[in-house]
Formats: sequence, C-alpha cells, structure tokens
Amino acid sequence: MKQQLMVFGDVYNESAARAQADLEKSGAFGWAAKAKLWDRPKDADIALVSSEKRYEPLWHIKASRHVAFEVKCTYTVKASNAHALHTTLLGQTFDIPASRTLTLEATEHCDKRVELSEFINGMHKNSGGKSPAEYVAKYSARSVEHTNDLVTIDPEVTAAVVAQDIKVRLMEPVAATHILHDELVIHELLLYYRPVYAFEYAWRDKKGVVEIDALTGGVNREGNMLASTARGMMTRENLFDVGAEVANALVPGGGVLVKLVNVATKGSGAA
Repeated sequence: MKQQLMVFGDVYNESAARAQADLEKSGAFGWAAKAKLWDRPKDADIALVSSEKRYEPLWHIKASRHVAFEVKCTYTVKASNAHALHTTLLGQTFDIPASRTLTLEATEHCDKRVELSEFINGMHKNSGGKSPAEYVAKYSARSVEHTNDLVTIDPEVTAAVVAQDIKVRLMEPVAATHILHDELVIHELLLYYRPVYAFEYAWRDKKGVVEIDALTGGVNREGNMLASTARGMMTRENLFDVGAEVANALVPGGGVLVKLVNVATKGSGAA
C-alpha cells in the first residue's frame, strides 16, 4: 500500500497574505466590536503582534472490499402452455402443479467489489470553505520524505481513525447464505499538508487572529495561532500507524481479511 507525505506549494505568498489580512483586521475582534457604531476598531489603532506560517493536515485514503459469497434462493417458473403436465429443465423433469407455477431451489454464486476514495480533514476545525477533495483536485502538491523544515500541525484525526472509518463504511452487511471470501484492502494513505498564514492583531486590550489560506486566499477572521502546539512528538511511523486493532477488530462471524500497510515503510510500497 502506498504511503506518502505531500505538501502543497503556496499560491499566495506571505506578502500577499499579509496584505489581505490587513484588509480584514478590523473584523478580527468579533461582531460585538464591529456593531458599536461609535467605537469601532480603526485601522490606525490596530497593531500586528505576531504572524506565523503553518501547514495543516488532510488525508486521502483509498480502499476496496472484495466479497465472494453464495445465496440460497428460489426461482419461480410459470408454465407457458395451459395443457402442460410436466416440464424438463436442465435435464430434470418436474410435474407442473395446479397453480401452473414451479418453485425451484437454487444457489447464486456472487462476487461483490466496492471501491472507496475518501478525503478527510485532519483537523476538527473548518478548512475555510474548501473541502479536502477540492484542494487535491485543484492545487499541486509535492511528495516529501519528511516535514522537518516546516511548521506542521499534527493531525487531530489520526490514521487509525481514518482507517477505522473507512472500514466501517465498507463493511456493510452482505445478505449471504455462505461467505467464501471477504477481503478489505487499504491501497493508499496520503497525508497532505496545506499552507496557512495567521496574523495576530491587538486593539486596546483585545487580540484577534486573521487566517489566510495560502492556496485559495480564503479569509478566516476567527482564527488561531497554532504554531506553539505544532511539531510535537509525532514521527512518520506514528503519523501513518493505523493501529493493529483496526486489522484485528473483525466483524463478528465475518472472517474478514484486512490488509494494511507496514507502518515502518517510507515513501511508498506494496501491500
């Protein structure tokens, strides 16, 4: 299974982001401050206190499920001729009842394949109006071996949570008499980091933060400074560790085989 770290490049650089933030800074102190017609924040009275560039996470996971199973069922066959007494089907002869309808027992041999490609925000905060899928579809990202030179925010939504969610969604019950083979494969798990600029402003005794999405230019006037919490103790192996419990927590009675990545691999590999 493929595992990669991906980093988006800036569309809006720091100076462009700062210019946009300066236009929006009076809105960083909440609606109550703007509602006071006689005492609103004036640009000249607002000072930039600090700024940061950070990278926020989003996930892309691809998985599939293959189920081979049997279903016992009955086929209903209606005699076409009103005078028929018997009928021969597939080498067997059957009496035709007064109802003129035959009920035949059968076993259907079934093969079900389902694929799922899902983009998931790595944080519990709103990403600024764009969905993770829209970021990946529209903007280019490069593959990297590490993010040591970047201020990255560790995912609040971990790889284990992402894998478990995908597993739950794929493992819907199959109406089967007998399951011959049931396999769930996680093919790809990519962790993207998108750039965000944050500017902290002060007005009197209040502080507010304007965030600028460095890809879309989108503005969040109720932002936060997160760099102080960034780059914790997470390693590459931690970031991509889906957890043994995901593989072991099989659906009761399902006998599902779950194939996962070796969490110690580097850029990519095969499961």
